[in-house]
Amino acid sequence: MRNLKKCFTFLVVLLIFPVFVYAQSILIWDNDNNSDFLDPEGAGYVGCEYGIQQALTANGLSYSTVSSLPADLSIYDVVFVTLGIYCVG
Repeated sequence: MRNLKKCFTFLVVLLIFPVFVYAQSILIWDNDNNSDFLDPEGAGYVGCEYGIQQALTANGLSYSTVSSLPADLSIYDVVFVTLGIYCVG
């Protein structure tokens, strides 16, 4: 079971890594109904997109964050969608 988990992790990294290496245009669609949570690392209350933004910034990647979905997504190489932490209705 442990080897299967390692193999799965390797495959996921192998498939996703090129997206970040070659991605030129990254969009974060903040569609989480203004959900926020208390960051355990001390940043206070942050939106659900915060972790994605921090990871992209730490890896030197630029991105755009929007709260409404653009009509044309073909200009983006990668689109991250945050849907919040619970359903509000």
